[in-house]
Amino acid sequence: LGILTVASTTDPRCSVVRVKSTFGMAPSTRSSKKAAGPSSVEAEMKETIRALRAECSSLKKKLAAAEPSSSSSTSAAAAAVAAVPAGGHGGGSPVDDYVNTSILHLVISRGGWLTLFLMSLSLTAAVMGGFEHTLEKHIELSYFVPLLIGHGGNAGGQTVGTVLGAMASGQVDQRDWRKVITKETITGLGTGCLLSLTTIPLLHVMKISKHVSVAIMATMPALTVIAALLAAALPFACRAVGGDPTVIAAPAMTTLVDVGGLLVYFMIARLVFTAFGLEM
Repeated sequence: LGILTVASTTDPRCSVVRVKSTFGMAPSTRSSKKAAGPSSVEAEMKETIRALRAECSSLKKKLAAAEPSSSSSTSAAAAAVAAVPAGGHGGGSPVDDYVNTSILHLVISRGGWLTLFLMSLSLTAAVMGGFEHTLEKHIELSYFVPLLIGHGGNAGGQTVGTVLGAMASGQVDQRDWRKVITKETITGLGTGCLLSLTTIPLLHVMKISKHVSVAIMATMPALTVIAALLAAALPFACRAVGGDPTVIAAPAMTTLVDVGGLLVYFMIARLVFTAFGLEM
């Protein structure tokens, strides 16, 4: 059946198994091996072990030489990752800065902008006051003021979140502002037309007059386009002037959509009422 000799090493970096078999040798060779006795087999095993040790030493040297280059490439990769802005929504403060920033600093930095936008929202009262006579004659218009304002904020919030997320992940940069604004504006037009159709059952259930229903359905696409346009443009505008879009873009969009949306609503209502031959 022949003789099977196995030599192995326990070194974790070099697990080499060599098998030497005399199976199939000529009869004369087998007899000579048998005649050699245990001393010949022992000498052969020692020689094989020495060869394996030499090979393991060579592998260890190669691994030791490869470790510095591997560590340097790992360090370079880590440095590259660290160089990528970690701030949320495209150009904000890095995560470590946010973690280490005090609550007082956040209150001051955000409170200033929110105060400014709160003062700007007072313009909605001025718009409502300017169309007070219209609201008195067509009270149904006032029913949908909260609905339209809320819809404008929702539509703009979706868009600004999408744009800021794309900026943060590096999918778009400052040079892509035309493409992004155009895409979001067209998307807003399609979304507004779809939502305009979905308001028909609501208007029917509430038994809203035809002229007011037409005004609301015409306002929905216009308001959605305005919200999408502002929400797409403001993050790029903030970065262009060195501002933080995560702090400024969303509240600025909400303020402008609220004021502009009311103006558009009442102006469209005036045009529709005029077309129906009604007095404003």
